[in-house]
Order: sequence, then C-alpha cells, then structure tokens
Amino acid sequence: MSIAFMVFQKLLVLFLLMGMGCFLAQNILTKDVTRQLSKLLTTYVAPSLFVATFLKATFSSDRLIYLLITIAMAFFILIIRIILTRFLVPKGRSIDTYAVLFANVGFLGTPLALAVGGEDAVFYISGFVVANQIMQWTYGIYLITQDKTKVSLRSALLNPASISTAIGLVCFVLPFTFPTVLTDAVSNFAQLNTPLSTLVLGTYFYKVNWRDVFCYLPAYWTAFLRLIVTSLVSIVLIWLLPLDVTALKLALTIASCSPTAMNAALLSQVYGGDYQYGSRLVLLTTTLSLISFPIMMGVASWLYLG
Repeated sequence: MSIAFMVFQKLLVLFLLMGMGCFLAQNILTKDVTRQLSKLLTTYVAPSLFVATFLKATFSSDRLIYLLITIAMAFFILIIRIILTRFLVPKGRSIDTYAVLFANVGFLGTPLALAVGGEDAVFYISGFVVANQIMQWTYGIYLITQDKTKVSLRSALLNPASISTAIGLVCFVLPFTFPTVLTDAVSNFAQLNTPLSTLVLGTYFYKVNWRDVFCYLPAYWTAFLRLIVTSLVSIVLIWLLPLDVTALKLALTIASCSPTAMNAALLSQVYGGDYQYGSRLVLLTTTLSLISFPIMMGVASWLYLG
C-alpha cells in the first residue's frame, strides 16, 4: 500500500471522528466543554504522547542526534517560510501570514504520524512540535499583536510541548528501564490524543457559516500557500537532507504538510486578532487537506519515502 493512499485512508478516519465531534457539539461538546477538553489536550494528553514515546524508545546516540537534527530542520523550514511569506502574502494580512507559517502538527499531524509511521514517527515529530510551539509563542504572537512587548521567552520555552519533550529526553537517556506499570499507564492515557483532538477539531465545524469559509476568495490563496507552496518547498528541503532515516523524514513531511494550526484562532482570540477569520482559515485548510495531503505525500514518496 502506498504511503499516499495510506495517508488518505487515515485522514478519512480522522475526518469521520471530526464529523462525530460536529454531531456531539449539538448537545454534549458545548463551548465550555470544548474549551476544557482543549486545555486537557494541550496541557496533558498531547504532551503525554511524547513522554510515552520516549519511555518506550530504546536509547541510542544516533536517535538522539537524529532528534536534534529534526528540531534544527524544523526551525530551518519555519525560517524559510517566514522569508517566503514576506514576498507571497500581502502586507497587513497578519492572520494569513500566521496561517501559512504554522501547521496543525499537534492536533492533526501527530495523530496522522502515529497512524502512518507508528511511535518512531511520533518520536521525531515531537521535535517539530517543539520548534513550532517556540515560533508560535514568539514570532506568531508578534504577528498577531504587532507588539514585541507581548512576546515572552518564558512562554516560548515553558510550554507543555517543550516541557514534555524535555522530560521525555531525560527518561530516554537514563540508563535503566521504567516499570511496565508506569509506561503502560502513560501510554494508555496518551491514546486519548487522537480521538479527543479530532473530536475537538470537529466542533469547529458546528454552526459554521460555510459561505464565509468557502466563498471568500483571498482565503484560497492563503490555503494554497499553506497546503501546496510551503509544503512543496519543505519536501524539497527534506529531500536534500543527507540522511536515510525514513521515520525522521516521514515525520518532517507530515508536520510540514499539515493544515493551519488551530492557534490561528485560539491565540488571535486571546491577543485581540481576527479570531473568526483565523477559525475560517483553519476550517478551509483542514477540509482541503483531504485532497492536498495525499498529493504531497505522493510527491514525497516519489522523492524519498518510497
């Protein structure tokens, strides 16, 4: 089975779960419940997935070096995107710039990496998540607020993704094996990540004005940049990376081709940006990724994943 078809198949599963989230938003997943679930996900469940992956991984100096390379490559890809957006996104459209730069690696990329590449892919995608979080809480907040005083190095470094990866790394390098009871407990809790994250994402589709999402033509340029242009540029950069580590390259590819990060809406709401437009971009790119994702993965398979 080709990776592109496998990705399409796994995406369909995730979209069905999103559909269930949309259905449950009618009476169970209310706005308050969804807010609490989002907090649970970002603070505990998603970070536990990275910790669980590190707990199960067998230590080797090569894997540690490859993880550090993944983090460095993630920062490099994000910096290249910043340069591209300065030429391709019209000035004054900060939410569009944010939507092009930052992908939904946590809520969609990580579950997809787990489904397609297993725990090895999650091990490496954690590095991209850390880089993505640091850049979102620094450059991303500056984009939304246009105020450098709002940028906090503390929030950039002391966020759940960075902390969980640091904990995981410590567990990874320690010269002993943790008890099975502990690793199984963390692993079982981490399994909540895929169903909860897709259910929460699905609630974004409830009571949405589809005309606003799909009939605003400038948003399609933003979606094209996020899903096609920056994805292809990232794929070329990953192809040029002189390493033959399939799980690493798969993780980088999935992270690079994911739709717009949900923080385009969440951080905009917190920091006074146009969060309604941000949420529409999340919905548009997420919907279109059902088509773009398999195509991009097909290109990556042809170049280096096949």
